[in-house]
Amino acid sequence: MAQSLRKLRRKIKTTRDIGQITRAMKLVAAARLKRVQQLVAASRPYYEQLQRVLEHVAAATTEEFAHPYLIPREVGAIAVLVIGGDRGLCGAFNSNLWAAASEFIQSQTVPVQVITVGRRMERLARRQGLEVLESWPGVRDPRDVSQMREVSDLVRRLYEQGKVDRVQAIYADFVSMVRHPAVSRQILPIPEADLSGAGRDEEYIFEPPVAQLLTRLLPRAIEAEICNIILNTQVAEQAARMIAMSAATDNAEKMISGLTRQLNRARQEEITAELMDVVGGAQAIGL
Repeated sequence: MAQSLRKLRRKIKTTRDIGQITRAMKLVAAARLKRVQQLVAASRPYYEQLQRVLEHVAAATTEEFAHPYLIPREVGAIAVLVIGGDRGLCGAFNSNLWAAASEFIQSQTVPVQVITVGRRMERLARRQGLEVLESWPGVRDPRDVSQMREVSDLVRRLYEQGKVDRVQAIYADFVSMVRHPAVSRQILPIPEADLSGAGRDEEYIFEPPVAQLLTRLLPRAIEAEICNIILNTQVAEQAARMIAMSAATDNAEKMISGLTRQLNRARQEEITAELMDVVGGAQAIGL
């Protein structure tokens, strides 16, 4: 009985320690979530304004000049940019992302090369024997855009050099704290639907000419798009981790309550057994 009590006390202590760790991780995830959300909110006006300007410029494009980023071509090879997390402890976040990426890759009939952001995505890709063209760890500091620019530069270089004919991004779209589905989005060539917004019925005078504007604007648009989806995935990852750690903390508290009841019951049984021994001994000697 004494050994059983020791085991229960040890389990309670271990569970309490784990609960403290998960509670701390929940608070850290909440702080990071707030920071990345602020960055996404701060960058949204730039991204939206760039998109509007690009729509106006693309609407004025003539047949004599069409930027290569806007021209679909026969697909002979595809690059898939998979954006996930560096760490676990965020529920099914990484596995859901990789499931979407794997489904897309398996549906293709042409060679597929994989580019990963996040060590978890790289590990899963290599485990399946896929060709990982380039990989980056997860973004440690979302305010530092140098890594995002490296990703954008590689994607554009692959497309411009004709090594791939299509670039597809798989990432998490943050909709709410509990909803962040995996999304598959074509990055290059830029889909016509992305440029079919307002501005086509309005007349603009461009200086410099449209051809020069497109040459400068489209690389910026690709860079902004990749930064946006990486930041969105960062927000979704922290939200998933916060929810997972909150659930783990609640489970730890429930386990502690259950183990405490078991401990109290075991102690009561031990006291009862000792009292019975005392009473039995007293009766045996005739007291």
